[in-house]
Amino acid sequence: MLFAKNTLPFCDASTLKSANETRVRAHTILMLTVFLRSIITYVFLLFIMRLMGKRQLSELQPFEFVITLIVAELACIPMSDTSIPLSYGIIPMFTMFILHILITKLASKNHKFNRFLNGTPVVLISPKGIDHRLLDKLDMNVTDLLHALRAAGYFYPNEVAYAIMETNGTLSVLPKSAFAPATPEALSVKVEDSEMPYPIICEGAFFAENLLLTGISEKAVDNLLSKHSLSRDDVLLLTCDKQKGVYLQPYVGDAVMGETLCDE
Repeated sequence: MLFAKNTLPFCDASTLKSANETRVRAHTILMLTVFLRSIITYVFLLFIMRLMGKRQLSELQPFEFVITLIVAELACIPMSDTSIPLSYGIIPMFTMFILHILITKLASKNHKFNRFLNGTPVVLISPKGIDHRLLDKLDMNVTDLLHALRAAGYFYPNEVAYAIMETNGTLSVLPKSAFAPATPEALSVKVEDSEMPYPIICEGAFFAENLLLTGISEKAVDNLLSKHSLSRDDVLLLTCDKQKGVYLQPYVGDAVMGETLCDE
């Protein structure tokens, strides 16, 4: 019985070279596609998060945290899989943004819905002491409570009149009067109103619009820098308020405080 030999098709060097070039070209196009899709998704995601408002992760309400996780997952899918149309990621992200707006508006108008959605603040410490039953309800222990108190600046529970666990997971603390920080009003001391300091130079960049808010001339700033043998590029931070009080921190050297700017 005769068996036919399996023969491989003959490929010359030019054919192999052309095939390799086609493969490299296809791989390059795929990488560029992933690169561009990533940029588009990032820009759109940044736009959505900006519209949703500026909040730290620890300040998010539960439904906001859930939406953030979903949006992050939706952003990853079209970036990594080029077989999925980019719109399949962008449209759901935009839908999550609309859902966030609707839930936020509804929660602000309906207190019962807001209570159902976010819960209510819980008083963990009162003048009667620590309520361990509420700690158990929140799946917290005393160590967690002490950690939260220390983060708020209170190392002794006896200094606290009330400690309230907010709906976003932060602990608000009201100290007892004897341990509250002294204020000028409590001491019957008259002080001047505080002024907002405006950044004039940040990392060498000069902000002329902020200088206008202080009513100080640009020449006064240059005179201050010359006094300390500095140029604008040498300055890490320079702030000034309407009382012409300055804070000057150069990249090299100590900070300058207590001086005032003068137009001379």
